[in-house]
Amino acid sequence: MNRRLALPMILILLILLFGCETYTARSAKESIKTPTPIAEGEMVTKYSLVEAEAQAKKEAEEAALLAEQREQAEAEQQQRYEDMQASIASLQAEKGQLEKDLQENIDALNEEQKTTKDLRELLQESNLFTEELQATIANLQTGTELLENKLQENQQALSDEQDNVKALQELLDKRNLSVEYQDVEHAEVIKDLQTTINTLQADIDTLHQKIEENEQILAEKKQAYDMLTYQANELENLLSEQQIINTELQTIMHETEVEHTAEIESLKATYEQNLQEIQNTIESLQADNEILTAQLEEKTQSLEEKLRMEQQRLDEAKRMEEERLAKQREKEDEQKKAEAEENARLAALEAEYQQIPSLSRLTLPRQYTTDEATILATDNDQLNVLMLPLDDVRWSESTMASLVKTSISDIQAPVILVTGHMQNVIDLVRQMRRNAVLVEGGVIITSFPIISTSKHGASVQFSNTKTLRLSIANLPEYEVLSAFASGSDWRTVQQQITSERTKVLKAILSEGTVTEPTIIGASLFEPSYQDWNTFSPVHYRQIDYIWPLSNFLEESSFYDVYRATHFSADTDAGNTFVAENMKERIDYLYSRKVLPLQSSMLTIGGESISDAQGIARYGISATFLVP
Repeated sequence: MNRRLALPMILILLILLFGCETYTARSAKESIKTPTPIAEGEMVTKYSLVEAEAQAKKEAEEAALLAEQREQAEAEQQQRYEDMQASIASLQAEKGQLEKDLQENIDALNEEQKTTKDLRELLQESNLFTEELQATIANLQTGTELLENKLQENQQALSDEQDNVKALQELLDKRNLSVEYQDVEHAEVIKDLQTTINTLQADIDTLHQKIEENEQILAEKKQAYDMLTYQANELENLLSEQQIINTELQTIMHETEVEHTAEIESLKATYEQNLQEIQNTIESLQADNEILTAQLEEKTQSLEEKLRMEQQRLDEAKRMEEERLAKQREKEDEQKKAEAEENARLAALEAEYQQIPSLSRLTLPRQYTTDEATILATDNDQLNVLMLPLDDVRWSESTMASLVKTSISDIQAPVILVTGHMQNVIDLVRQMRRNAVLVEGGVIITSFPIISTSKHGASVQFSNTKTLRLSIANLPEYEVLSAFASGSDWRTVQQQITSERTKVLKAILSEGTVTEPTIIGASLFEPSYQDWNTFSPVHYRQIDYIWPLSNFLEESSFYDVYRATHFSADTDAGNTFVAENMKERIDYLYSRKVLPLQSSMLTIGGESISDAQGIARYGISATFLVP
């Protein structure tokens, strides 16, 4: 009953869904309008191009929306078709199940009919067995009567023989009485009689034995007869019960046949009714399918023009996409080329880096070569030189080398003299990627060809006719400055350490000749004696004190470049070391046989920013004329 109600409900839902979908598609069809093409000869302006582009974008969006609606409608129609197919499959499955149930009922009825037939055959066999048993009982009764007759005959014969024996015995007795009186001639007759008597006695014994055997056989047959009589009675009882059972089975079989016949008729009627309903449903679904197919064809025809226009736009978009992809591929090729160049550069950079081992294995001097081209100046060219004093403590920030490089990147200087902690120096050399010579206390970075190197310097080819000696003097020392800052006896400390520091400075100067043009980048960690006098504006400098290292270099015919190119220490201090309680020049450029033209203070990246101890360092930029 529930299935009969479910089928009309499904059909009503499908009709409602198809009706809603048809209305939606028709409404969408009426709302879509083909854009009016641009008339030939229409003026093309920037505004018209923008409008056309906006219109094309709008049409593309409408086409995409239309395609999406079409796909959605097709998907919904496909889903409905699949639901309809599923409903048909379900109805067919239900039909198959009904046919299967009907066949099972028919098979069950056939099985019951077969059982009834078997029972009838069994009843017939039982009747045959009963008839055979009755025939056997009759035969047994006949045999019993024959045995009784034979027994009576045997008894009669035995009685006759007994009478004969008795008569013979009487005769014998009579003869025995007469023997005593007869003569000897009668002895043979007596003997014959005795033999006859013995024979008769044996026959009598045999007869007695046969009588006993007959009596025994008669007793056994009588017992068998009694048993057969009992079994015959039992069989008669069973036969009566079997007849009653057969009567009941026939009644039950008749009732069952009537019930099964009625049930089969009912199932056939139900099956025919369900089959008719399924057939009607299938016809209705086929009609709906035809309607849907017609609607789909109508929609397809109405969308063909839109699809053609959309295809044109898609082709144009595809062409533009191909152009974009081509440009993207070109860009990717350029990027890959740039990456290859970058990898090559990094490989070359790594090879350059490998020229400088770790500090524990570093030996000095060590030349560092790159792909920088060497240059030669003319005899009248001026020489630009930078002096960069770096921190004596290892940098804690990895960006310091980059900051220092950036701060001097706009200065064209073929010679850069650098002092400081050796690892800081190495980091700057690797960052700048220029030809250099690592020496004791720092590095000489130069674009001139290097002729020879030594522990503290190198000789370079300045021009075709001139050479130049470049040296580094890095003498870190904090005892004097610390004693001075704390108000201790700094002069005594100065006198104690000056001798050893002067020896190091002499060894540096001895690597060159007196006649060779020489420039020294020096971090002496003590002031210049020229900056200290009674007229100094700095109160702690207002004493006449001869600082020994600056005095030694001047006595060795070296110019203090900064002081030689500025009016006085009072107006141009030139401090390279700036702390909270002290500002001094402790870093210098010195020249011999080279004429200083001008010099200035130089900010060197993060080094010129006060560190945790409040100390900032500055460099020197100078211009020379090599005679």
